Amino acid sequence: MKKLLLLAVFSLNFNQADAKIEKRTCLPADVLVKEGAVVSKNYLSDNEIRTLSRDIADKIDFARVKGLVAITRGGLAPTLLISQNSPVKDIRTISVSSYGEDCKRGELKIITDPKLENQGEGFVFIDDLVDSGETLRKIRVMYPKAKFAVLYAKPAGESAADIFAKKVPQGEWLVFPWEPDWIAPKNN
Repeated sequence: MKKLLLLAVFSLNFNQADAKIEKRTCLPADVLVKEGAVVSKNYLSDNEIRTLSRDIADKIDFARVKGLVAITRGGLAPTLLISQNSPVKDIRTISVSSYGEDCKRGELKIITDPKLENQGEGFVFIDDLVDSGETLRKIRVMYPKAKFAVLYAKPAGESAADIFAKKVPQGEWLVFPWEPDWIAPKNN
């Protein structure tokens, strides 16, 4: 009887946790229409992410790099892949958020700061994508001597990145393999 009760409590807590995760995911069901424009969804493959991460690693002069900083959460996987193609062992994170509990875009907030010395000199901040450039620009104010690398750059934010692997149209919605609504491509 105790085991059954414990299982029921665990199940209840697990379901409540799932509801919170779902609520905080902030992936609208109608993502195909954004600000009145039709947006195409591009489901990215793991192979493409790995290839672009290697491309970024090839563009970085690691002789001048002290460390890598993943911009969470999108920059975590690319930073891991890039670090595997480098001699760099100092890997840190910076947590940035602009979405509240209601999934509305608000003020950009730094949640966790890596507290780099010398204005970030010798560090490369890595993210999956630069869209408007707002996130990278805010971090660059804090760390003006750092470099910024992204896998994908959209036109509105391209100038905020020092290095990028691939340009994509502003209206394209990229769905990364680590996102909840990712669907494996048929030829992956």
